[in-house]
Amino acid sequence: MLLDRLNDALAQVLADAGQDHRTVYIRARVLPPDASTVELETSDAALAERVLARLDLAGAERASLRLALLPAPGAPERLVVISSVADVRRAPSHQAELVSQGVYGDVLQPLKADGDWILVRMDDAYLGWVRSWHVAPTTVSSRGAFEARARHRLADPVAQVLAEPVADGLPVSDAVVGTPLVVTPGGRRGWVAVELPDGRGGFLRSRQVEKRPARARPRPADLVRTGLRFLGTPYLWGGNTPKGFDCSGLVQRIYRLHGVVLPRDADMQAHFGKDKSGIPPSAWRPGDLLFFGAGAGRITHVAMVLPGGAFLHAFGQVIVNSLDTNHAGYREDLARIWRGCRDPLDIG
Repeated sequence: MLLDRLNDALAQVLADAGQDHRTVYIRARVLPPDASTVELETSDAALAERVLARLDLAGAERASLRLALLPAPGAPERLVVISSVADVRRAPSHQAELVSQGVYGDVLQPLKADGDWILVRMDDAYLGWVRSWHVAPTTVSSRGAFEARARHRLADPVAQVLAEPVADGLPVSDAVVGTPLVVTPGGRRGWVAVELPDGRGGFLRSRQVEKRPARARPRPADLVRTGLRFLGTPYLWGGNTPKGFDCSGLVQRIYRLHGVVLPRDADMQAHFGKDKSGIPPSAWRPGDLLFFGAGAGRITHVAMVLPGGAFLHAFGQVIVNSLDTNHAGYREDLARIWRGCRDPLDIG
């Protein structure tokens, strides 16, 4: 049957390319009503061509196959996240696995819609489904204009933007660290008037707002300082905000706040940057990443190196541990499955 052969070829091509559903959407299905046509829907035209070349279809079989490329016709140019945190799920359902999150102001590329759900590509190339109420249509040019004006960002891990510059003012929205802000006229002593990424206005305490840093190579001390602010944040599978982190989401958020976009998952991050596994731990630098897994080819956990032989990671909550047997936070269970160290800032 063509559908079975197509799925077999698809699995093999994905494996050969080292890709999977996290960064490529590709699906084969029989179209109703008479099941005479098989559709290959994909976000990667080159990958689809490799699948078809592998099958080497001819005649009636080739005529019965339809290629549907994403983004789908009529999709908005871009979407902007308009909630403090927008869950991104494996499938278009609230019951589906949480795989990542977008934050207020993030720009997403929409690929297709399924009811109230939209398949999106995030700026780290990750794919997933977001509920439509968390996003609004936008364009590349309008987001660029906002970014040019948004010279500040939220400094607190989590904060409420208030309708009035008073402590008991009603909330406009909550927001998480790094949310871009436009400082507007109308502030008063101790308060700043701000415009949010979706155009709404409100007020924050002056201490809750900071200038967005210039894009430059982050210093190890800055990465450490940022990471330690998240101590005690609970673990959340798929989480990458101070409302809940998984291990790779924590690392990704720390680096993102310093202008560096890392891949989303630990096994992806384990191929990013310079390999430092062959050098002694004394030569590791704060900000380097440590990787763990039951097998050398199966990375399942990541942590960030701190000064003094320690590391920061999301493990039940964001905590500090060590691979040094003399350290109070030594974890033998993690020492047994340590697989390597990389410097994500050295990608040359």
